[in-house]
Amino acid sequence: MSSAMIELEKVTKVYGQGDKRVVALAEVSLQIQKGEIFGIIGLSGAGKSTLIRCINKLEEPQAGKIYIAGQEITKLRGKELRAARRRIGMIFQHFNLLSSRTVYRNIAFPLEVAGVNPKEREERVNSLIELVGLTDKINSYPAELSGGQKQRVGIARALANNPEVLLCDEATSALDPETTKSILRLLQDVNRRFGLTIILITHQMEVIKEICDTVAVIDEGRIVEQGPVVELFARPRSMAARRFMKGVLHAEIPREIQERVFADPAPGQRGKMIRISFIGEVAGKPIISAMIRQFHVEVNILYANLDFIKNNPFGSIIIELTGEDSNIEKALAFLNAQGLKLEVLSGVEPNSECDD
Repeated sequence: MSSAMIELEKVTKVYGQGDKRVVALAEVSLQIQKGEIFGIIGLSGAGKSTLIRCINKLEEPQAGKIYIAGQEITKLRGKELRAARRRIGMIFQHFNLLSSRTVYRNIAFPLEVAGVNPKEREERVNSLIELVGLTDKINSYPAELSGGQKQRVGIARALANNPEVLLCDEATSALDPETTKSILRLLQDVNRRFGLTIILITHQMEVIKEICDTVAVIDEGRIVEQGPVVELFARPRSMAARRFMKGVLHAEIPREIQERVFADPAPGQRGKMIRISFIGEVAGKPIISAMIRQFHVEVNILYANLDFIKNNPFGSIIIELTGEDSNIEKALAFLNAQGLKLEVLSGVEPNSECDD
């Protein structure tokens, strides 16, 4: 066993039997380090919610082991399991608040179950209400709250027992984009303040991009790719990861440029249309201007976009590169040498790539 905060070893979960047998998880292995925000992304039905429910043993896997802070959760029962679960907070997609309880009493509920004395319970609840910014809603009921406010109550309730791990099951998918950002900022704040290990299940790559340190891609019950978020964006290896990246990286070429790419070239035209993808420090370097000066080529920028993964810039530009054939080839080799990903859109067969 490693020193990871959470470790899964070949976890398998199967529903049904015979013709109705469905493998939700197939020998899933993961290591999640203490204090990191770990994203697990997959389409509906990929197995991500089953995975998170196995971690706190709301679902019982048929095979494999799960460790949290060195303790094997999969073999716990009864009182021991209940005690272990107090170290694991969980936030749900649809909030799961008790409609008959106020904000204060919803947050207090897990402390009541744990037998915390009234004075300590009151101090803890009041501090959490302040943390999530709901001091003016302390006596409100769930029906009187917005979606974002309900999720803030859910976060405070999940933190009530001072957990070491926070599980978020599609915590923002029922929220609008602006509210989603505010909830993600709150989760980042919680992560920094308490050193919590956060596992975030989602089908939204924008969520992964915003706050996660590490990501695993799950597809048909299997982990098909995992690693630092920046690395996944820079070089997605699996088809599932590329599918998610497509929307975030704005990989679709605008229609006007598509028409230009695939139109017949003008007589005597020499050149290529290139998409250049970049990530990290290279985004701030004057590479294009250096290429123009050094290789005597002309560049026409047709399209560009820029975004950030946390503090790391990433994006792409589409350029027309014209000049002598030999100079163009040298210019492309120069770009490759800078760690840029190049895709030739015209001048050769469409969608061919120049890999470094």
